[in-house]
Amino acid sequence: MEKYFADVHASPASQLGSQPHGLTDTPEVASLRDAQTYGDLLALGKALCFQLRCREAVEVYSKAIALCPEDIRGYRQRAARYLTTLRPKPAIRDFHRCRELGGDAMDISYRLGLCRYYAGDYEGAMPELERCYPLCDEEMGIAVIYWHTLSAWRAGAQPVLLKQHYHPEMKVGHHRAYAFAMSAAAGHISMKDAMERLKTEADDLEFSIMAYGVAQQLEPPEKEALTRQLLERDGFWISYAYLAAWNDTYGGG
Repeated sequence: MEKYFADVHASPASQLGSQPHGLTDTPEVASLRDAQTYGDLLALGKALCFQLRCREAVEVYSKAIALCPEDIRGYRQRAARYLTTLRPKPAIRDFHRCRELGGDAMDISYRLGLCRYYAGDYEGAMPELERCYPLCDEEMGIAVIYWHTLSAWRAGAQPVLLKQHYHPEMKVGHHRAYAFAMSAAAGHISMKDAMERLKTEADDLEFSIMAYGVAQQLEPPEKEALTRQLLERDGFWISYAYLAAWNDTYGGG
């Protein structure tokens, strides 16, 4: 299985906060430090992202965009790093530029929904996710239902995707964590059983998605306690659910 990031990588405190990352360049980063061409700058950005040095990658992608302002790749990569560093407003601008340049409609709508969620614009997140859902298979669809439902709860609106499209037999593939949280939201799993299940989840990525979704269904102080537990497990801090928990607790980057 392809690794998402290097074993030694930047911490959330360095990318979402103000701490230095304290990392040395990998040989690949070092070899591209003097990059001048568009392709080499994209490669340098990718190498930095492998160390989760997302803030530095944004600067590199900005240089690439200046060279080729009509090429979608620079915007798409910079948008993702803005999102990963909890800067939704510039991410929104870049994703809209991707839309203008003919980018993948599902990809853009999903991530614009996340941008709106992180920005606290829950009413704005919902139509983007509703636009996204018909473009998805059920594996991606369950993630859309998850974020739409959480947006609807915060907007005081009806979680229509959950009510109209969620069912326990959805073919969710590797998105089992999203399905777990939505099963609880739909009343198929009790909160007691959900909390017991969380105690046994060893994978930080899966735990972040499950715990964040369940936490939104709890009352204080249980919600705050579960959120603190989630934030302590930062082994996969680039997960959208971990970022949402950080954003709720500390604010954006």
